[in-house]
Amino acid sequence: MAAISKKDKLIEEAQKLALRGQFDKAARVYEQILILEPAAINLRQKLAELLIKCSRNDDARKELEIIGRHFSKNGFYLKAIAVYKQLQKLFPADVSISLTLAELNEKHGLIANALSEYKLVYEFYENADNVPEALSILGKMQNVDPLNIAIKIKLAEANFKHGKKEDSYAVFSKTASLLLERRDNTTLSKVCTRIQQIFPEKPDFMFEVLAELVQQGNAASAIESIQGLLRSNPNNKHTWGLVIQAFEQLEQPQRVKVAYQHFLKFFPSEPAAMSGLIASVTLEQNLAAALELLDKYETTLISAGFTQQLEQVYNALDKIDPINIRILEGLINVATATGNENEIRSLTSKLRALHSVAEKRPDTPVETESSAVFVDVNPFDSLETSDLPFFGDVSAAQEETSIISTRGDTTSLPPASDLESFYAAAETFELPDEEIEIDIDLDSPFDSPEQDGETTLAHDNWLDSANDLFNSISIVPRGVRFGNEMESSDAQSHFDLGQAFKEMGLFDEAINEFRQASQDPSRRMECLIMQCVCLKERGEVEKSISMLLALLKPGLSVEDSCTVKYELASGLEAAGRKDEANTLLNEINIINPGFRDISSRLNDANLSESLDFSDDDLKDF
Repeated sequence: MAAISKKDKLIEEAQKLALRGQFDKAARVYEQILILEPAAINLRQKLAELLIKCSRNDDARKELEIIGRHFSKNGFYLKAIAVYKQLQKLFPADVSISLTLAELNEKHGLIANALSEYKLVYEFYENADNVPEALSILGKMQNVDPLNIAIKIKLAEANFKHGKKEDSYAVFSKTASLLLERRDNTTLSKVCTRIQQIFPEKPDFMFEVLAELVQQGNAASAIESIQGLLRSNPNNKHTWGLVIQAFEQLEQPQRVKVAYQHFLKFFPSEPAAMSGLIASVTLEQNLAAALELLDKYETTLISAGFTQQLEQVYNALDKIDPINIRILEGLINVATATGNENEIRSLTSKLRALHSVAEKRPDTPVETESSAVFVDVNPFDSLETSDLPFFGDVSAAQEETSIISTRGDTTSLPPASDLESFYAAAETFELPDEEIEIDIDLDSPFDSPEQDGETTLAHDNWLDSANDLFNSISIVPRGVRFGNEMESSDAQSHFDLGQAFKEMGLFDEAINEFRQASQDPSRRMECLIMQCVCLKERGEVEKSISMLLALLKPGLSVEDSCTVKYELASGLEAAGRKDEANTLLNEINIINPGFRDISSRLNDANLSESLDFSDDDLKDF
């Protein structure tokens, strides 16, 4: 027989002491064991439990921190979370434990749990007026959940409150972009109103947000609101440029052309719009219209330095009609403006050859197709735009989005009491002849005096609203809101964490995790059963039995039915109702004889009954 080692003897001694309730002596023995084997994490955990029973919390903390760091270092985040959760119960006021828990939950992908812990840390620093740390924690929260509007608003307000105005404005801008993408017009309206209050020097906030969206390639989310800006102020040159850029990104050339037409109606001397309209018509291969526009605008464009754009247009037209005298003359004009002597000589030679051909064939003169194309001096009348209105048929939902805008020139905005006269003046703008409406929407959340005072929200009210959003991150219970179903990986993580908490006796935390995991329909029954098990193990046996009986309904699968009956039998045994428990165990054995340890439990029950003799049985023995 092998000799028992010193460690084994010490373990046996410690266990006997613990059974007698001599926890302090047992703890001292475990301390001796760990001197012999310091890497034994399971033994260190036993020591920590004994130290807690002895009320030696500081010593227990040292041991639990060693265990927690070991699990975290080796990637066992769920086990580490369970350990630090136990530490948090011992030292609830220690913010460093909450911070560690937040980081561990973040590493394991438990976003809601991480935010809950970070929120505790943020509130601690905020109450202590530790501004740098408070802002740092809000930044961490934003990194954990970058699409969380409540956190972004809180961060923007906190930055502004502490003098970081540029950072505040940047976060507000990102928030507005997200709200545009989500079509959350109510919150977006409040954000824009808040910007007008605290950044009066930033009248173009909404334009900047929309321009950033377009620059990021998300014109689809921005286009309706850009049109809203045009409706509110069609005299803003930058907005016309942005709407053109958006339509180009969306690959809608017809709308690009019509936008250039309107641009020129409001800004008839803008060379960029002239060049853009000519390019749009050229792209349609409308030779006659392009040449008519070139006759009108070529001189202005050359003077403005748009020679490269003109050369591209003429080269494109030359491919359509390579023997067109007007196109060659235009190319010569461009070459002359740029001083390209070689190009001038080559094009002049080609032009002479065309004229020579024309003189030899007087009956078939070479001429452009542009004669009689434009009977009116207005070059837009011949362009077919009535079949595609610029702003299109805007539905009610689109109208609501498009009205969320800031004026192009907010310095001239009238007070709310003068809105009617302001709108009346705005409606006198001369609009193009095409079927395009730039309506002033009287239901605009920025201009309507009936909008429940949203445009005059007080600072305190705004902060109350922001705090309401921020406080939606619940702590106890730490629930997670999902759209319809939880991701299976999230459900697995919550379930595993629940198991870890249960093993450490942290039943409240375990129940909370099982509740969250139960939002995955495929795990719902299993999670409900585990909550009943936690209730039983924390002493609420009758409540556990009642809940398990409620689960025991017809239609359960064989596996689920056996599991419910098995845990119900355990509860009945704990309540002293052994006959009822044995009945359930026998039912399981009939349905599924190999289920868990059902055979051994029945054997134990039968053996116990067989040895239980009555007085009558023993009378003549």
